[in-house]
Amino acid sequence: MSKNKSIRVRLKSPYFTGVLLILYTLIFYLFSLCPTVYLIDSGELAAVSYTLGIAHPTGYPLYTLISYFFAHLPGEPVFNLNILSALFTAAAVFLTYLFSRSVIKKSPISIIPAILLAFAPTIWRTSITNEVYPLTVLFASAILFLLFKIRDERDFYILMYVIGLAFTNHVIVFTVAVPAVLYAAVVYRPSAKQFIVGLLFALLGGSLYLYLIIRTLGGAELHWGDTYNLQRLLWHITGKQYRVWMFSLPFSEIFINLQKGILILLIRDFLYIFLIPIFVGFYVLFKNERKKFWFFSTVIVFNFLYAVNYSIPDIESYYIPALVSFISVLGFGLTRLKKILPWFVTIPLALAIPFLNYNSCTLRNNTFAYDLSYAHIRELPKNSLVLFTLWDIYSPLLYLQKVKGIRKDLVLIDKELLRRTWYIRFLKNEYPEFYKKVENSINSYLVELYKFEYDKPYNPALIQMRFINLLESFIEAKLDEHVYLIMPFPDRDLNQTKIDYHWIPRGLVFEIKKETACDTHFDFSKLALEKPAVVNDERLNHMINIVERMAYYNITYLKTQKRFTEAAEIKNWLENSFPSQ
Repeated sequence: MSKNKSIRVRLKSPYFTGVLLILYTLIFYLFSLCPTVYLIDSGELAAVSYTLGIAHPTGYPLYTLISYFFAHLPGEPVFNLNILSALFTAAAVFLTYLFSRSVIKKSPISIIPAILLAFAPTIWRTSITNEVYPLTVLFASAILFLLFKIRDERDFYILMYVIGLAFTNHVIVFTVAVPAVLYAAVVYRPSAKQFIVGLLFALLGGSLYLYLIIRTLGGAELHWGDTYNLQRLLWHITGKQYRVWMFSLPFSEIFINLQKGILILLIRDFLYIFLIPIFVGFYVLFKNERKKFWFFSTVIVFNFLYAVNYSIPDIESYYIPALVSFISVLGFGLTRLKKILPWFVTIPLALAIPFLNYNSCTLRNNTFAYDLSYAHIRELPKNSLVLFTLWDIYSPLLYLQKVKGIRKDLVLIDKELLRRTWYIRFLKNEYPEFYKKVENSINSYLVELYKFEYDKPYNPALIQMRFINLLESFIEAKLDEHVYLIMPFPDRDLNQTKIDYHWIPRGLVFEIKKETACDTHFDFSKLALEKPAVVNDERLNHMINIVERMAYYNITYLKTQKRFTEAAEIKNWLENSFPSQ
């Protein structure tokens, strides 16, 4: 074979095109990458990754172990973790291309499913911050790729091991894993012995969850769930503490979630025009490959049933298995349309998708979460107590304290996490001197909290009363050193406290004071905080509204004190830093 002919063969290789797609994806991801910590779970996950701890349910041991090494590479730890997310999704894009090419054969339009996966806003947004969902995208893509490549028992065992490993990242993968196991059992018909061995391989992959027990007993700084035995491990893996938000929603909210899911997946992520090949794909499968039709349909229905019954801010990412399935089905639809879709139309269209979606996804130069969390604590007196109800502030501050070493003198307490025994233990290790001051009220509260946590009979009124007493003891213990509240909305628990103190707005926080008047003036210009150039996220917009709310609390308070000049200064700052348009 001549040298030129050898080069042409390599250029036609699916792997060569796949690598080009990886590079194309990474160019946009790295350009739009969040430069630092972001909202929701970003700060907590970064702190867990850096300290080799245990994250919120389900613990994410595989992600933690991989991200630990990235967090300790040269550079900013969370920035390295953001890059890791981009790499996970880029690998999924590669597998999606190989799968679509095997379906569409050698047509150039086989890049369309891979491009859609990379630049669907649901995927893109999670791939430029540190999150567990990009690894979920990779596992969902890998399961589908391996499922339809099974030729012998070795392939079956690899699939089962990958499924087991996938469960150690995010349990939402069960909506594709369970149908995949059933499909493999029906289509490839492994013997009873092979199926049992396959289950053992799945258990081997899932055994990584033992990391949670090992690190808890090993003294992890962040040990969410306190998984020191198999019972607590099971609670954590199954998300026991989150069940109150699962399968308990009224029908009206379920219907709203269903509408959101349909709008997200079938309208926004597929840009309307790609709905046609999806419908054609289902038709092709129903006519020619009925088992695959039922497999993909089951994954999508299974995934939707789970997601619409769960109420959390980042619910979009829970539709990832359905999104990956829709994209796979789209590939089958393109087999029928490729003759009427010339490559010189479809390829430019596919390559244009990231340009169309860029503004709705980019987090380039967006440091708002970092700036906002730091702004809350920057000017607080040394050794102050800060009580939170805002996870989007507390989570980034975990990163600032644990990884960056910023304001470690402060006692930071998430009020809602106080309803879990593991968090009480965390506070004991984190703030031993403060803990001693409030130990009596904590011990009294723990008696009832253990009953609640271990599903034993308890008195709701009694546990609430002791919870309120706990909050009162916290405030009393630190009042001489300053107590602050990060609670922009009315709080039922704190309103029940018997302590007759006043909430004085001071910048972005409230200070607990005995007096109603305060002579000091908070200078908002010190916050170094401004509205991001691009606001393309509901959660981000929500946090911006909170800043505006707190500014108006300050303005209203100052006006009641006849301090109109200072109130006007805050209003000017707000108009300049957070313009309405």
